[in-house]
Amino acid sequence: MTLHNCHTIYAESFFTQHAQLFSPYLNSVGLSGEALHSPGYEIPLSKYVALWELLGREVSQSIGLEVGIRTSCHEWGVWGHAVKSAPTMQLALHCLSHFIEVLTQGVKLDVIMTDSSVSVGYQIIDPLIIQRRQDAEFSIAAELSLIREITGRVDLSPTCVEFEHSAPRDLSVYKEIFNCPVFFNRPDNRLYYARSLLEMPVCTADIRLFQVLEAFLEQRRVMRTGPNDLLNGLLRHIADSLGGGCPNIDQVAAAMNMGVRTLQRRLADHNLDFSHLVEVVRRSLAENYVSCSNHSITDIALLLGYTEASSFSRAFRRWMQLTPQQYRQQVLAKPLLNGA
Repeated sequence: MTLHNCHTIYAESFFTQHAQLFSPYLNSVGLSGEALHSPGYEIPLSKYVALWELLGREVSQSIGLEVGIRTSCHEWGVWGHAVKSAPTMQLALHCLSHFIEVLTQGVKLDVIMTDSSVSVGYQIIDPLIIQRRQDAEFSIAAELSLIREITGRVDLSPTCVEFEHSAPRDLSVYKEIFNCPVFFNRPDNRLYYARSLLEMPVCTADIRLFQVLEAFLEQRRVMRTGPNDLLNGLLRHIADSLGGGCPNIDQVAAAMNMGVRTLQRRLADHNLDFSHLVEVVRRSLAENYVSCSNHSITDIALLLGYTEASSFSRAFRRWMQLTPQQYRQQVLAKPLLNGA
């Protein structure tokens, strides 16, 4: 397993549809132009999210919302066609969430139903991906677009929307797209609807097609989820444990409800080394914190489980050949691609 590429998203026809937007920026995030022409091309999730963040800086601060609200089911391959052909809204929402890993790994898409409401949530669960506002806004706007498409209700609006990131200064585009209250700094990203959404007919339903696609998606889901389950849990628990100091394998095994020997055996089965995983998590988070946050170097050291800032600085220099201060200055001084 390659840690930075362990989660992937398929290009499908979405990248072809938006080739003009994506093409100038692919090289900057380490992506091949093949993504624009090959629906089966697997894009590392970290690079996909980095592409959105770059577009947010270079093209428009609301690019995720602007593209997401224009997205349609056919751009997302078999997964999108299955959602569109579902015979009922409840099955469409189940398909949306249950089979999401066929399209993209490292994310959580869930549907929560109460006596009065239905909510559809989305969140990246890869702990190494921190800067992700544009992906969140794209995904929530795309969910709204897909629900409007399958109900045939282009004016259908949620009762409220939540995002995990902080509110930007200009909220006008949120009001225009969602036409409902929008809240920020919430636990995840989520659309809320009245429970009556479940009673709405799916105007694009095709039950025979759905039955064929559902069986295929279940096979693909099993193939896509199995290899990454262990790594997902490990990375998440290591990241969660860093604030209390450098985690050891005993702590992480206990957090995963697993014996130490069992965890060691499973690591060996996948050619993984626990100490190396801790190092990778620390390095990835360090790069994000130093380049994309206002935390002091001392605070970052504590967040990553170092007892002293000097120990963190030595490790960072070993990883990046620059001190944290030099790396931050280099990032801040980097010119925009468009020369602005």
